[in-house]
Amino acid sequence: MIVDKGVKILGVDFGLKRVGLAVCDTMWILATPLPAFRTSSMRVSIDGVARVAAERGVCGIVVGLPLNLDGTESEQSGRVRAFARNLAKVTGLDVDLCDERLTTVEADELLAEAGVKRGEREDLIDSMAAKIILQSYIDNNKKLQ
Repeated sequence: MIVDKGVKILGVDFGLKRVGLAVCDTMWILATPLPAFRTSSMRVSIDGVARVAAERGVCGIVVGLPLNLDGTESEQSGRVRAFARNLAKVTGLDVDLCDERLTTVEADELLAEAGVKRGEREDLIDSMAAKIILQSYIDNNKKLQ
């Protein structure tokens, strides 16, 4: 678990086509979306996230874990667990998993409420989901600081 006060954390919404990213401030108050990137493999995803983590000077990474509505693991859960393990090895950073149930739905609703047209939401939804994942993580772990 990432508990160091005063460090930035990177949030990741791992997907097979796109990877959404967000970063929080050192006070763990606000998560901010970063540009998502397209991916073609787990290796490309790991390298892309590792590059952003180094550029942003983060000290930990939170990856959304896709679970079914009843809390059981989904087919994608195993891929995400493998991604997180390999990301930790490559970056040397702590990588935590965070329940991401319904974050894409929530992200889509927030973007729609903000007036973003459906066609434009596709480019933003993954990073907005990463923001929701990271904000949930920091809100649930502030008491540890």
